[in-house]
Amino acid sequence: MVPRSLRLVALLALLVAATPIFAQRTRVDVSIDRSSTSTRLVLTHSEQIGYVIEEGNGRLEVIYSQPVNIEPAAQRFDDGVLKRYEQRRGNRLVLRTGEDFRGYESFELRNPFRLVLDLQNAALGSIAAAPPVERDPRRKIIVIDPGHGGVETGATGPTGLREKEVTLDLARRVQRRLKRDRNLTVVLTRDEDRLIGLDERTAIANHNRADLFISIHLNASPRSTATGAETYFLSNDATDDDARTLAALENGASGVRPDQVDPSSDRNLDLVLWDLAQNQYLAESSLLAERVQWHLNALTGTRNRGVRQAPFRVLMGATMPAVLVEAGFLSNLDEEERFRSIDYRSRVAEAIEAAVVEFLRELDRLQLPDQKTGRP
Repeated sequence: MVPRSLRLVALLALLVAATPIFAQRTRVDVSIDRSSTSTRLVLTHSEQIGYVIEEGNGRLEVIYSQPVNIEPAAQRFDDGVLKRYEQRRGNRLVLRTGEDFRGYESFELRNPFRLVLDLQNAALGSIAAAPPVERDPRRKIIVIDPGHGGVETGATGPTGLREKEVTLDLARRVQRRLKRDRNLTVVLTRDEDRLIGLDERTAIANHNRADLFISIHLNASPRSTATGAETYFLSNDATDDDARTLAALENGASGVRPDQVDPSSDRNLDLVLWDLAQNQYLAESSLLAERVQWHLNALTGTRNRGVRQAPFRVLMGATMPAVLVEAGFLSNLDEEERFRSIDYRSRVAEAIEAAVVEFLRELDRLQLPDQKTGRP
């Protein structure tokens, strides 16, 4: 006879074996972000998990390395790009594409782990592939980039103010102010709450043959007392540890690993070449950063944290003077309150406008050769 204690152990083992592993599966939450140019799926995972993507026969499949729980498990859409999706065989997410589907791009985000699928509309094309603004040689083209967007909220203040919302508002204000000058054309990389990849932002500027590129952000720090504005231009060697950490956070927010901005990596020769492209505009980028920083200090009264350098992915590949502005610390309660103020946002926009106007005037006075044409 089997002892009672052994029978209990065996019964427990059977119960454990019989318990559905369903509850232990990785959860995948699906959200949809539509725009006029694409349909974007953001798959948020409860943990990092392996996968492959396969395309063919009017469908796109994400095949996971183990069973998952997809929430919601299936949905239908009135969309020419994506008709429906459904979970299959425990580890497959099957997307049924429509007649307007022309291809896809994908990238990952961290904290939490997310897979972004960007399904392109054949009828309209991608943002970067859209026709550039009409080029008048007498006009200057300014591209303003509101940081973050969509599921990538950026920094969040102590009382809930989100970076992606403030940067979009600031960019729109800068655009309205600059457009008063009939010699300027102003393009925003996004004019809605939408996630755009870092490389795509620079591609928009290059595609429009922009004369300068300004990426607007708000800072965050574990030190709640940290305050002030700082302006960056590109360098593989960061000014200091704080600058290096900030660049890593901004790059990582959009799924860029540190090795993807490491110039010593043979796998990333293309990024080194993009960096060399921006190096042609190093003097102009430095001058633009100085002007932005000076006007921010003068018009907002914020603490001057100076002009700095760091390997920001969003600046790599820009074939024009390019800077990244950290207009203040959203993690600081007082500065968060300032950014809630319409008056303060207007002053920040005014500072960026004044810096752009002064920079263009100085550039004309110096008669630096145009890197695109070689002519003064």
